[in-house]
Amino acid sequence: MTLPEPLIVFIVLAPGIVALIAGVFQRFIGDRIAMAITTGTVLTAGILSLYQLFSYTFGDHHGSGHAHIIPLLEPWIEVGQFKANWSIRVDAMSIVMMAVITSVSGLVHLYSWGYMSEDPHKARFFSYLSLFTFAMLMLVTGDNLLQIFFGWEGVGLASYLLIGFWFHKDSANSASIKAFVTNRVGDFGLALGIMAVFFVFGSIELNDVLSAVKENSFDQLQPIMQFADDATPRDAVIEFLGIRFYAIELIGVLLFIGAMGKSAQFFLHVWLPDAMEGPTPVSALIHAATMVTAGVYLVCLLSPIYQYAPVASGMIALIGAVTALYAATVGLAQNDIKRVIAYSTCSQLGYMFFAAGIGAYQAAMFHLFTHAFFKALLFLGAGSVIHGMHHEQDMRKMGGVAPYMKITYAAMLIGTIAIIGLGIPHTQFGFAGFFSKDAIIETAFAAGIKGVSFAQLAFWFGIIAALLTSFYSWRLIYMTFHGPMYEGGHDDHADEHDDDAHAHDDHHGHGGKPHESPWVMLIPLIALSIGAVCAGFAFYDAFVGHHQKEFWDGAIYAAYENTVLKDKYDVHHGGINPGWVFYAPLIVTIIGFLFATFTYFFNRGVGKRIAESGGPLHALFANKWYFDELYQATFVRGTKVLGDFFWKVGDKKIIDGLGPDGLSGLARWSAARLSAMHTGYLYHYAFVILGAAAVFGAVVLINMSGAN
Repeated sequence: MTLPEPLIVFIVLAPGIVALIAGVFQRFIGDRIAMAITTGTVLTAGILSLYQLFSYTFGDHHGSGHAHIIPLLEPWIEVGQFKANWSIRVDAMSIVMMAVITSVSGLVHLYSWGYMSEDPHKARFFSYLSLFTFAMLMLVTGDNLLQIFFGWEGVGLASYLLIGFWFHKDSANSASIKAFVTNRVGDFGLALGIMAVFFVFGSIELNDVLSAVKENSFDQLQPIMQFADDATPRDAVIEFLGIRFYAIELIGVLLFIGAMGKSAQFFLHVWLPDAMEGPTPVSALIHAATMVTAGVYLVCLLSPIYQYAPVASGMIALIGAVTALYAATVGLAQNDIKRVIAYSTCSQLGYMFFAAGIGAYQAAMFHLFTHAFFKALLFLGAGSVIHGMHHEQDMRKMGGVAPYMKITYAAMLIGTIAIIGLGIPHTQFGFAGFFSKDAIIETAFAAGIKGVSFAQLAFWFGIIAALLTSFYSWRLIYMTFHGPMYEGGHDDHADEHDDDAHAHDDHHGHGGKPHESPWVMLIPLIALSIGAVCAGFAFYDAFVGHHQKEFWDGAIYAAYENTVLKDKYDVHHGGINPGWVFYAPLIVTIIGFLFATFTYFFNRGVGKRIAESGGPLHALFANKWYFDELYQATFVRGTKVLGDFFWKVGDKKIIDGLGPDGLSGLARWSAARLSAMHTGYLYHYAFVILGAAAVFGAVVLINMSGAN
């Protein structure tokens, strides 16, 4: 810990407090004060967090291998044997995440002053941004799995509110619901995983669980778990419905399912591109440093568990590798500038996950760290382009923008060079993505030599994805900033991808010239550009280099000591990789650049003709491998058919027929029949009395004869 406890508490809690003030008291304090207090608070938290990170990294402030715990509520929840405190956990992992979250969020707040200047609901938007930041901080500083789950669900709620911020747009409402429902699938797995942890370990406190795993200590395990003296966590077995599961594998798989949903991995990725319906600052916040990285953080935090779960780790490596390649292929054929960047996020998350799956947790966290800067830069740069192009998002309606938006163009170039990972191997020359992504690719090859599951597959998928990343990134640059200016006019599709439903300016096709964004939007671009250039070489040695043991200091290093790659992370020095492995990412990056330059710079018509030809491969990529159509035809329609069946048969015929509605109907029918007898004629009533007397007399006679 490098900051006094009150300042750390301020970093975590203050964004939540100002979110409440801005949201509830907006009528009394006004929009500008609401914007000022949220922005000022998060920027202050960002400055403090960055100071803490730099002090921890470059100063002599490393701890003793144990996290520092700041108690807030003890106990927070206590039901029988189930107990959870509300505390702030401070270690290398949380220090990195706090710096990333608050710095990017603070710049997004500042950027939104310009981007959302014309929106009538600015105070509500800033309140949601701060709420999102608070929930994410709760997640990464949680000292137990319940507190992490609390932040996890809070992030889901805030993302729902932000994606659907322009609620009068049907597409925004649909996208927010899609994100919420898809994440519920993953969250169900996470909830089951937390239950399984409590069932096996008798606790959900991270110190208790991870210490038991690291030290092979089973004193805290439930009595139903019986072990030999030389047992390891791998030997614990759970039996469910007659099926025996390795407990540690089951826990690992369930927790990863939660990570899959939040971090948009293959099968549960479909919500991420649709999240573009929210304002561009939301896209930057969700895709860069916060929500989508939560799953990577969770897997790395629980790395001691995954060291004893090779099946779960292999599943992570496989899903991550497939996601990296899949998303890169889809990014090739997208025309919405934000969707291209969204799929690049999905692909980069795949890199992080397959790094964690092969045991390279430090490399995964390093890529998470560098990715936050250049991805936030790309999204905010795209937002600047959209703002300067009068809310146009279709790259086919752009072109020739560079002379009008020089600062935005320079920022987008820096972000592009960072994401493709341009750099010279065995040197300190390179942008942020070069150091982190190459560390993952090189480690994957070394892991394959050591026989780690799916490591070789991950290496080759990572190489191919690097090629495609370079191609679609430069395609975006050329289609947006270079070539002739689009003069096609405003057709029926011009509003199809409008980012801002309240846009009032003329579209580019109407003759409106592009213009540079205001400085309040450009300052965050400049700050993020510095991170995209410097974050890689500045933090390489601490994250994955010679001082990684001191830096991580017990956070994930215990797992690192057990991995087969414990002496292979710094593969630049004395590693086992052949020389060509170090140059392979650079070579494919250059090839992708050359292909994009030929197709979209020197021969701009080639790309257009390829798209218009509509070949099967282009159609597959443009339609996202038809996942939306497949899910619509199976899960969505299937659920609707099932719901209709239960409604028409179960509810209307059975429930309504036999339940309260059925009884009330019977009462109404009986009352109608009885009321028909009330005619008002005396002889009718006498006849009824006589009939009733005859019936009762017959009953009495029958009973008397039976008694005799």
